Amino acid sequence: MSAVTASIFLTLLFVGVFVFVSADQKTITVASGQDVILPCRVPNKNTNKFVQWSRADLEPEYFLVYRDGKFLPNNQHPSFKNRVDLQDRRMKDGDVSLILKHVSSADTGSYVCRAFMEETRSWKPISIINLNVPPDQKTITAESGQDVTLTCRAPNNNIRGVQWRRDDLKADYVFLYWDGQFVPDYRHRSFKNRVDLQNRQMKDGDVSLILNNVTIDDAGTYKCHIFIRETGCWQLINSISLRVVVPPGE
Repeated sequence: MSAVTASIFLTLLFVGVFVFVSADQKTITVASGQDVILPCRVPNKNTNKFVQWSRADLEPEYFLVYRDGKFLPNNQHPSFKNRVDLQDRRMKDGDVSLILKHVSSADTGSYVCRAFMEETRSWKPISIINLNVPPDQKTITAESGQDVTLTCRAPNNNIRGVQWRRDDLKADYVFLYWDGQFVPDYRHRSFKNRVDLQNRQMKDGDVSLILNNVTIDDAGTYKCHIFIRETGCWQLINSISLRVVVPPGE
């Protein structure tokens, strides 16, 4: 692609004209951790050489752009890196359906598939998929005195804040991280010197919590939230019910 062509392309993509016409809408619910196909079919095969998938609540909102047989990674939202692909890269019969891998509750939102129409020199919305990914729920059983890991994985590394809470503790946190700092001020006193992240670098979005020397009083439902920079709000990632039992013979 020449510099001039690239410049024209970017202008069309990010500043271009959109045709506001009706698009097919569908709601899909899928469990956390699964792969999902978001269907989209362009009616005219001659227009499917230039396709984009976007989600309006993200910045940048584009996470897959495909043109003339090539993916264009510029400005792709980081949370979708290595997680999206077309179901059929040849786009046979106008099929531009998207495969989204290893979904989490942070992937919940409205996804729009658009194709660039050569005859009108404008984008046409083809389908809108409302994706619902309920927060992951697990149950863990541990013996009193053991250390446990409460697993949680965020969809990307662009994490500003992490909070672990337990429903019955009301305003107090089990663990709070904000802007690169661990914040002990609002931590419940019973967790002092007993909690930490499994990986303080949060590599690959790992925000799992280690809880040391558990007691019967630690039983309860723990919830992992992350603060999404793009949306400016907290997102529930998963919920873990912890059962603590007395070791045999005690």
